Amino acid sequence: MKYKVATLAGLVCVVVVLFFPFSKFLPDKQRYHQHREAPKATELSLETGEDITTHLPLLTLDTQGAAIPGMQREKAFAQSTLQVFDNGTSENRLTDEPKISTFANIKYRGNTSLHFDKKSYLVKLTDKDGNEKGEEMLGMPKHDNWILNGPFLDKTLIRNYLCMNISGEMMEYAPRVRFCELIVNGEYQGVYLLMEQIAQGEDRVDISKYKDGNPFTSYIIRADRGDVPENELNNFTKYTHWMAENTEQTRYVFNIEYPGTSHLTPELVKYIEKDFSAMEKALYSYDYDSDQYGYETFADVDSFVDYFIINEFFQNYDAGLFSTYYYKDVRGKFHIGPVWDFNNACDNYVEEVHDGTGFVLQNRIWYFMLTKDKGFIDRVVMRYHELRKGLLSEENLMQYIDGTIEYLGPAVERNFSIWGYTFDPEQMNRWSVLKPVGRNLTSYDEAVSQLKGFLKKRGDWMDENIETLYQYSHDSKNKKFNH
Repeated sequence: MKYKVATLAGLVCVVVVLFFPFSKFLPDKQRYHQHREAPKATELSLETGEDITTHLPLLTLDTQGAAIPGMQREKAFAQSTLQVFDNGTSENRLTDEPKISTFANIKYRGNTSLHFDKKSYLVKLTDKDGNEKGEEMLGMPKHDNWILNGPFLDKTLIRNYLCMNISGEMMEYAPRVRFCELIVNGEYQGVYLLMEQIAQGEDRVDISKYKDGNPFTSYIIRADRGDVPENELNNFTKYTHWMAENTEQTRYVFNIEYPGTSHLTPELVKYIEKDFSAMEKALYSYDYDSDQYGYETFADVDSFVDYFIINEFFQNYDAGLFSTYYYKDVRGKFHIGPVWDFNNACDNYVEEVHDGTGFVLQNRIWYFMLTKDKGFIDRVVMRYHELRKGLLSEENLMQYIDGTIEYLGPAVERNFSIWGYTFDPEQMNRWSVLKPVGRNLTSYDEAVSQLKGFLKKRGDWMDENIETLYQYSHDSKNKKFNH
């Protein structure tokens, strides 16, 4: 009997040892959904000045009259104070005792969104001497870097909230988000989304922290416009010209986001370039799908499957071009993600119509090779059908939208008391008018109806056409890439 007990105990230990290193990489099953768990509005309140009463957390930024930089993508910040009013009840007022009162360096952030009247902000929390100081913000884990995202082009106000939270249930990590209302230098700015900035950390991108002097490192890479590259990577994809074509107006680069500039030695950059390029060489080789030499040796394939599905489902076609992140723990495999920025998703691009049909990501870097592998397509198809029974089901998405809008309540009307002119295309600039003009929405209800209609159509179309992805892995198309 004692041998049976010992054997059973040994098996338990083996399972624990094998599972524990990977358990931190499981999807966030306990993700907080603000519209389900936070206090709801108890009465209509439309004041937007000093008398504002809101069930949403209320944030203020005050630069004491100093101009806020960022319009020219400069690195400078404005010193500011940040106050957070969040009583955990249905009534938050500026006359309350702030839950947080801290110093913060702020600047405008974004690319196209810099041209919107409603700005988004990068917020770096500091002490009085300007040193980084982390804070828990609206129930999100402690950190010093935050984003205040101002929904402007997205008239529903909820695209990033919806898509980030759905992604966070699917993938290892997606930035946490909370609705709030914002006042900047005494002026009400409407509904905002406080978001975690993508960064290394136990509660963010959970890769090991770099130690000075170590010749190896975990890292985060961002593919994006290269207007002001800081730590540009000379990777294999760049050498093969498979990145998006550079023009006089725009450069596309891979940039090292972590470790930061202060830690990056030439030797460390070379290590990251070599390590990152090894994955790409395996992917672009004739052996891309082999067990011994192929991409699965290097990549966490599930992350690429989920990233493909989430961005295709919402037709978020900045993915694979702009703000596309990759990360790798020094002891692990390559991951794509976290996801970022769904402001243009669900047929909300200014320049072009996305009508809920078609696939695009198979033409993007890395995916143009991944989709040549039938095994990868098998995993995409199987995972898609699984998700359509739950997270991506029409029932779940419609309930999620309805619940979120009900939660926002009077905050929607307050927001459009300031930004209501955006429903008139004649009052908008070229950066924020959808083309053709008939696509522009004339009311909040119409905006919500458009989002729901898109998701229903997209789901129906993908249900019927998901298996057409097999055409990209067929031998007749890929003979020159095969062994």
